[in-house]
Amino acid sequence: MTFVTDFIWRSPLGLRINAHETAGIMTTEDWVKIRGDQLQPREGYYDVRITAELWETHFFDHISLMVVDHPVGTEVFVDERFAFPPPELKVHVTGELVPITGAWDDRGKDVLELVAVQDEKYADFFGRGDYQGITRHHYLEVEISDETPEDAWLIARGWIRPTDSSINVAISQGLHAAPSGLRVEAQLPDGSWGIVHANLGFPSGKSKTVLIDLVPALRELGSRRLRLHTNMEIYWDVLYTAEKLSDSIGQVTSLLPAEADLGYRGFSVVSEADRSSPELPEYGTLSGTAQVWRDLIGYHTRFGDVLPLLEKVDDRYVIMNAADEIQLRFTEINPVEAGWQRDFVLVGDGWVKDGDYNTTFSTTLRPLPSHGDPTYDEPPGRLQADPVYKRHSSDWQEYHTRYVVPEGYSRGLRFENENQ
Repeated sequence: MTFVTDFIWRSPLGLRINAHETAGIMTTEDWVKIRGDQLQPREGYYDVRITAELWETHFFDHISLMVVDHPVGTEVFVDERFAFPPPELKVHVTGELVPITGAWDDRGKDVLELVAVQDEKYADFFGRGDYQGITRHHYLEVEISDETPEDAWLIARGWIRPTDSSINVAISQGLHAAPSGLRVEAQLPDGSWGIVHANLGFPSGKSKTVLIDLVPALRELGSRRLRLHTNMEIYWDVLYTAEKLSDSIGQVTSLLPAEADLGYRGFSVVSEADRSSPELPEYGTLSGTAQVWRDLIGYHTRFGDVLPLLEKVDDRYVIMNAADEIQLRFTEINPVEAGWQRDFVLVGDGWVKDGDYNTTFSTTLRPLPSHGDPTYDEPPGRLQADPVYKRHSSDWQEYHTRYVVPEGYSRGLRFENENQ
C-alpha cells in the first residue's frame, strides 16, 4: 500500500474564509486519478484503502471506481482543483506529454530543472509568510514548446500547503492580503501581459494535477509565454503540455464496491523529505493507536460492513472518525487489451469537517450534512430533530452506534499539565 492523494477535499463543512463567512459547498463529489502502476489486482480484486489521519470527521455517501482503458500513447487526467465554480468532473484524454521548454521564477532565475520531470523535487522560490499557506505574491513563468498544438492543456502537478479556518479568520482581522488562487497571464505581442484565466483556484491537496486550458493563450493570443500567479504556498513538481483528444477514445467501466468494511487502524507515521515537500503518511508503519485529536463529538459509524451506506448518493453515509479506515474491494475486470493501457479514477461523494476552533460547529459532527442544504448554517440541536436523522433514523439503530468523545485527548492534556 502506498499513499496516492487526498480525497473529499472539495466539500469542507463550516470552513471559515474570513471572520464572518464560511465557504459554501459547490460540489460534494470528488474524482482522483490512480495510475495503473499504483493499483494492481490481488486475488481477483482491486484493493483501495481510505484512512483518516487528521483532526477531521468524514461523511462518505458514495464511493465507486472507474476503470479507464485507453490506447498506448495517450494519457488520461482528472482536473484536481479546488475552485469556485468547481472544475468539470470528467476523464480528459490527451496525447503524449510534451515537456515545457523554459521555466523561470519571478526574479528571472531558471528553474526548468525543478519542473521538467516528475521527481518530487519542487519549485520553491517564494519564501514563507507570517501565516501557513500564504506567502508573497509571486509567479512561475513558463515557455510552451512549439510542438504543442493550439488545442492543448498545460498539465501542472504539485501540492498546496493550505490555510485553515483560524488562519483565515486571523488574516481577515488584520491588514494581511487574503489568499489568492491561480491567475494565468500570457505575454502579448507588445511585451505586456494579459489575463487569460482570472481565478483557477488551487490544487486540492497533495499530489494533485491541475489542467489549464491553453486555447486562450495559444490560439486566441498566439502567445507561448505564460505566468502562473498566486500568493499561496503552491509547490510545483512538473509541468507538461498535451493535446486534447476526444473523450470517446477511452473506455470507462464503473465499479461499485464488492466489499466495504470500516475499522479502527490508528495513525500512520508521517515523513517529509524537506521543507518544500508535503508530509506523507507511510501506510505500513503506525505511529500509534491512541486518540491524538480532540475528536468531534457524536455518533459515528460502528465498525464492520458498511457497503449498504455507499451504494448511492442518498444522505445515508459512513461517518468516519480520525484513525478509522475504510477497506474497499472492487471486483477485477478482464485484463487490458493489447495496445491499450489502464488507469483508474476513484469517485467519492461526501463531506469533511475539521475540528479547528474557528470552523463552524467544530466540537460536534452535527448538524448532519445534507445534499439539500449546502449552507451548513443551522446550529445543531437535538439529534432526533435533525432532518437527516428523521429521514434515516434506522441508520442510528443499525450503523451509527459508536459514540465518540475526546476523553483520551483530554486525559492526555491533564496528565501533561500535572507533570509540568
